[in-house]
Amino acid sequence: MPSRHTARSAGLLAALAATLFTAACGSGGGGGDAADVQPRNGGSITYASQKEPDCWDPHASAQDVTAFTQRPIFDSLVYQKPDGSLEPWLASSWKISEDGLTYTLELRRDVTFHDGAKFDAAAVKANFDHIVAKDTESQFAAGLLGPYTGAKVTGPYEIQVSFSRPYSPFLQVASTTFLGIASPASLRVGEDKLCSGTASVGSGPFRNGRYTRGQQRVYTRNADYDWAPKGAAQSGPARLDSVTVRFITEDATRVGALNSGQIDGAAALPPNAIAGVRANPRLTAISKQTPGAVYAYYLNTTGGVFTDIRVRRAFQRGLDIGTIVKSVYQGTTDRAWSVLSPTTPYSYDASLENSWPYDPALAAKLLDEAGWTGRDAAGYRTRDGRRLSIVSPVYGRPTLFSQAAQAELKKIGFYLDLHASTDATEVSGLLDDGKYDVVETSWARPDGDILSSFFLSTETSKGGGHNFAHVADPQVDTWLKAAQAAQSPQERAKQYAQVQKWVIDNAAVVPTFVSTATVGVNRKVHGLRLSIATWPEFYGAWVQAD
Repeated sequence: MPSRHTARSAGLLAALAATLFTAACGSGGGGGDAADVQPRNGGSITYASQKEPDCWDPHASAQDVTAFTQRPIFDSLVYQKPDGSLEPWLASSWKISEDGLTYTLELRRDVTFHDGAKFDAAAVKANFDHIVAKDTESQFAAGLLGPYTGAKVTGPYEIQVSFSRPYSPFLQVASTTFLGIASPASLRVGEDKLCSGTASVGSGPFRNGRYTRGQQRVYTRNADYDWAPKGAAQSGPARLDSVTVRFITEDATRVGALNSGQIDGAAALPPNAIAGVRANPRLTAISKQTPGAVYAYYLNTTGGVFTDIRVRRAFQRGLDIGTIVKSVYQGTTDRAWSVLSPTTPYSYDASLENSWPYDPALAAKLLDEAGWTGRDAAGYRTRDGRRLSIVSPVYGRPTLFSQAAQAELKKIGFYLDLHASTDATEVSGLLDDGKYDVVETSWARPDGDILSSFFLSTETSKGGGHNFAHVADPQVDTWLKAAQAAQSPQERAKQYAQVQKWVIDNAAVVPTFVSTATVGVNRKVHGLRLSIATWPEFYGAWVQAD
């Protein structure tokens, strides 16, 4: 059994490992055409996930799968609607101080946790305290709080959350499962139990049910639920009696179970399976482009060969991204031009499209100028007898995209060393110590402030951040902090655009493709939709009677 520290490291690395969501044209809603079928209560569905959380505590884990699998249990203070706007949930209203340093939240008075405890301001403070506690070892939630200085109970149902500088992303952050609100009593059981998945107690539409490690988790209906946000699919308790999430890592097995009717839904359909799912009259496909940071290569600008901007630009312009995306994903997803996905609300800079096309002649010229003029017996470029090698730590198995990129990069003289390992401590050590040249990852978050996680100079790997490019430019920090201080979406977008352009101009990042979440669903299941973060929402789902 791995130690809690090792499990946390594995969880972070799994979150950093590229999650290859495949694309298909489709809608954000699921199931068959329900126009002539009335919603009904009762029944259950089984959904297959391609991953299982290493740690089930969303306050500690950085994994998307933790946020998805714990959403049925944990409500949030704020709800983010599909268009990116925010509305009340457990917080009924809020006010922001004139200096932007303090948020005062009024809370609902009718909410009860699954253990019978009342939701109030003290419960919210207990959750914030848990997120930033040293023993929690938060890998993501604590970082989402940015310049957080503390939470203060100012009334039974009123709480003030304060920051050392203006922090406009807070309300969006408060809508995520990572800042989901747990029963205070459950937070006292110890981090090991919270990570194990046996102690999850929230106020959501489903309760924690049976869990068999490596196999499945069951969620049972919370009959008392009556505090859904207005933007949710319905009001009152969920219609389903239960939901079972099975963990099936192999694509072929997961798709086979969907096609044969063993399960009602399946995550992450591979490109070669989408057509078959669509051809099956019992099934449909739902897809959405994932907001946040696209799948990209982050180049270490402070160590190794990529300290030379000419070498970085050669990597950027010498990689035939468009061809690789078409080959690997068979036309099911789009090539990326910015580090942000086009679906990231109020953030994406469309002016970058087609601004840095594939140019192998320019790449060759840049490498010549940088002194990499020789070639070894294998065809890789050399300088002073040393091969042009770039190390990419990979947790688990290399992705199909990177294997294809490895072959493409050889054409211009790069050797991409895909250093694959299942040893979380080893890979984490390489990241923390900067012993790499490139890190490949994507990150789902429906807010442009994801740029701060990757490019603020303070967001180092050792501190739980994700600045793998080691960007430490005062101007970039200024833009990002200005965006965090701005309340206007238009002003935030202006600042984010400058950051997006800077990281492309300086070849700190090489965006490759836009992650797209695609799930297959049995047509007897209705109301299953993808959230703005592109995770299935079970609350509004119902199953048609046979």
